[in-house]
Amino acid sequence: MEMIDSLDYVVVMTTMALRAVWVWVLLCATIAHGQETSSFFLEIDGKLVALPAAKSSSNESRTSVGRSIHQQWDSPLRIERVVQVYDSGAVTISGRITNTLDHDIALDNVKMMDIAAAAGRWKMPTMHPSPAVVYVGGSSVLACDPPEEKDRQYASSQFMALADAKTRQGVVIGFLTAQAGWPSVSAKFELGHGLMNVRADSRVARKLAPGKSIELDTVYLASNENAFTALEKYGDAVAALANPRPRTGPTALWCSWYAHRMAMSEDLVLKNAEVAAKNFKPLGFEIMQLDHGWQKGDITGNWVPNERFPHGLKWLSEELKNKYGLKLGLWIAPTDVADTSDLYKQHPDWVLKGGDGKPLVNWRWYWKPNPNCYELDASLPAAKSWIEQTFARLHSEGASYFKIDFIASSAGEQFSPADPYTTHGWGVLNSAMHAIRAGAGADAWIRYCQPPPLLSVGLANSAYGGDDTYDAGVPETMRTLRDNARSLAAGYWINDRLYHREICDMSVRMQADVEEARLRLAIMALGGCSISFSDELQYLPPSRIRMMQQVLPPGAPAMRPIDLWDRSQPSVWHLHCSNAGRQWEIVGLFNFADREEERTVQFVDVGLPADADVAAMEFWESAFAGIHRQKLTMKLAPHTCRVLALSKVTNVPQVVGTDMQILQGMHDLQDVKWDDQKATLSGVGRRMPGLLGRVFIHVPAGFDPHFDFPLRETSAQLTHISGPIWAVELPFSSATAPWNIPFGRIPPAP
Repeated sequence: MEMIDSLDYVVVMTTMALRAVWVWVLLCATIAHGQETSSFFLEIDGKLVALPAAKSSSNESRTSVGRSIHQQWDSPLRIERVVQVYDSGAVTISGRITNTLDHDIALDNVKMMDIAAAAGRWKMPTMHPSPAVVYVGGSSVLACDPPEEKDRQYASSQFMALADAKTRQGVVIGFLTAQAGWPSVSAKFELGHGLMNVRADSRVARKLAPGKSIELDTVYLASNENAFTALEKYGDAVAALANPRPRTGPTALWCSWYAHRMAMSEDLVLKNAEVAAKNFKPLGFEIMQLDHGWQKGDITGNWVPNERFPHGLKWLSEELKNKYGLKLGLWIAPTDVADTSDLYKQHPDWVLKGGDGKPLVNWRWYWKPNPNCYELDASLPAAKSWIEQTFARLHSEGASYFKIDFIASSAGEQFSPADPYTTHGWGVLNSAMHAIRAGAGADAWIRYCQPPPLLSVGLANSAYGGDDTYDAGVPETMRTLRDNARSLAAGYWINDRLYHREICDMSVRMQADVEEARLRLAIMALGGCSISFSDELQYLPPSRIRMMQQVLPPGAPAMRPIDLWDRSQPSVWHLHCSNAGRQWEIVGLFNFADREEERTVQFVDVGLPADADVAAMEFWESAFAGIHRQKLTMKLAPHTCRVLALSKVTNVPQVVGTDMQILQGMHDLQDVKWDDQKATLSGVGRRMPGLLGRVFIHVPAGFDPHFDFPLRETSAQLTHISGPIWAVELPFSSATAPWNIPFGRIPPAP
């Protein structure tokens, strides 16, 4: 690559990135002497204004974290831009616009960055194929696409990550905040030439009064030799800038929707709470959430209980707490307003208007009585105050968990035709989300359905970007599970960085076969989601209750889909586990296809040495999958999953899995120890009273479980499973069950 003569204001990545030629070329944004490859444009009063470097004042300074370049333009407005070059290799671009005129101005799109392959500047190697990509579709759904042998245009809301298919080097282009406007990024790739153009735009779409300023959202660019690390560092950068700080951690709950739809009642909620308290509460279950159907008229806008809840919400919340130790949760769609609601009848002026000045119909309510629905304009102070007061009231009546639905329709390009510079979708949504948190309070759990990720940071406890998962056993199951799993995989790096990542509430009822139920539960648990059941619990058979218990308590280590850059449906999910004196790898293998397929785990990809023996235990079948080196390949039937615990084999007896909880030791074991002097393996099982469980132990050559004859209390108390695998069976009379297994050493053959 050729550089221009002056390097006074060249943004150069780390030495590490220099080895990733296409990444380095992308991020070398020259800002020098009037010859920019990183341009800055904005639309003022409907006109595109370019800001030439020749007319700007600029200075550079050294900071504690790198170099900072400050630029300022004073015509037609005061416009400031700061380029921060971090020693870590990341680059950020931020800015401010101040209206120095004597009248309002209308700001629309601000092009924060436009890096183009100017003639003679970039010489790039031949590139085949195009990069794999992780991106945001629409305003909220994360997705991924593999490399392709063709020219490509990439476009995404908020951010995107590109990865070289061969080297796995990666680059992230995105925004760190989304307070000023609707952020979007794009890139162009040409086979044989590489990345030819990268842009970052923010649609501000607002009027700015004289003397007022707007802080522009910060753009972030960084590369890394590991594309996973590039994504995760981007998440860390977003979290570091968030105010308020991100909320993290899972919960476990019951949702009424797939259990009862709109036939839900006060009595049914309490009956399900009784079952949940008995079977799930000791394993971390907390919340009974009423979904659509609790509110007056079964429409949006009337957020008071209907006739199926005659005692009211406060009474119900107290019953749940006093009888079962559980909390009340509510589904609510605060920005959706039915034209038959009291809210619309009283305040039709609070909704978005069309070009004719009349209320703009957003959609027709799917459920009877099927009224037209409008979008509440939360940018209006009165409407925003109503949202805040509504949540404050519901919180005072005992609701501490809120599932927020249909709010994402406020985002994206939904601009009011009447005046797009005063009422725009992104700002409406931003205002509504702040009002929800202010009203519900700092301690309430707020879970969003399909919100923009960057707007959720600090405001949401949890969120999901996929579609409904539907009732277990219905024909649409595999399509929606496939789509949700893809979104979870593409957004793996979000979980407990920006907020807690979720999936829609999950049904596992009897209409689904065992494999479908396993698939549903594994997606939810291995994805690190909160555990959200949604079935009529009173009539589930013990076998389904047992499976549901196997994914409790909620909470999992960070997951990485190790085939994220290889396929549009990542199907090998990895979690590194460390607990109770042992370390092991959990790998979820998924087959969403309609035919049998193989899945392979390369041990180096999950942190295991290629030259070590690795024991594999499969969770759902409680089956020993053998001792392997370098890799493990497994055939999966259509629409199935298998969950493997992979443990590096030692030369002494060791735990290699359990059948109690899907992570096989993360939540169900503690204090696992090998005493070499006494030749004993000991530990403590941890579940709930009344359950049974097994701990699987690999016994290597040179050891045998010690059995007295006749049997005594000091005997091994192990059951032989197969080959080198034995099991200790644990009946839980209390929450813990200690175990201690003696072994005998077998002298080597002469």
